[in-house]
Amino acid sequence: MRFFFPPRNLRDELLDLDEAPYEEVRDSLQDVATVNRYLSGYRVLLQHVEPFLKSHKANRPFRVLDAATGSADQPVALVKLARRIGVPIHITAIDINAKMLKLAQEEVALYPEIQLVQCDILRLPFREDGFDLAVNSLSLHHFSWEKAVAILRAIYKAGRLGMVVNDLHRSRIAHAVIFILTRIFTRNRLTRYDAPVSVMNAFTPKEFCELARQAGIDPYEIHCHFPYRIALLGRKT
Repeated sequence: MRFFFPPRNLRDELLDLDEAPYEEVRDSLQDVATVNRYLSGYRVLLQHVEPFLKSHKANRPFRVLDAATGSADQPVALVKLARRIGVPIHITAIDINAKMLKLAQEEVALYPEIQLVQCDILRLPFREDGFDLAVNSLSLHHFSWEKAVAILRAIYKAGRLGMVVNDLHRSRIAHAVIFILTRIFTRNRLTRYDAPVSVMNAFTPKEFCELARQAGIDPYEIHCHFPYRIALLGRKT
């Protein structure tokens, strides 16, 4: 099992270094959106958020914090779901990176339900329980163990009902598959480097349990999804 799920060895991704030209970053994020569309990157988040949306009865929009939004493709997927099931929604999508938010502004142009805010995920300028639900998609693996714990603790406090975290599952098989796919379907150097690195930066289900415990999330649920995706749910009673 250790061969298939080797120890985590955190490495910087090129997008995190924020040194690439704007157009190259945009192309890479379009690659990421394509992967999310076909490899469950959206489905995992939507599956676990939908029950919260359907149980919303208040005479106001369902308030969501999307922490570390990146290009904001995940909150766009959430808005499409909310519109489809007839639940009003307002999403505050945050990111510390100004270049990412510029890209996100293009993504959310047709979705007034989404508000973009530049801020640090570890220094959220919002009150505790200020949102109905906090979500974090495909970004936790970018951080060290200590920062991942701090992020989980922060976003858990922000959600009145709890939080949903959607991320990758570290595996040599997933690494090999994404390595091959990125060589076949894209020439973007950021995507070709970052996608395999992301997989090996990710946490395992057992590690997610320990992260949740250290962050003080109780109760919590861990769900594994095909292909090599993990959802962490923290519910407040």
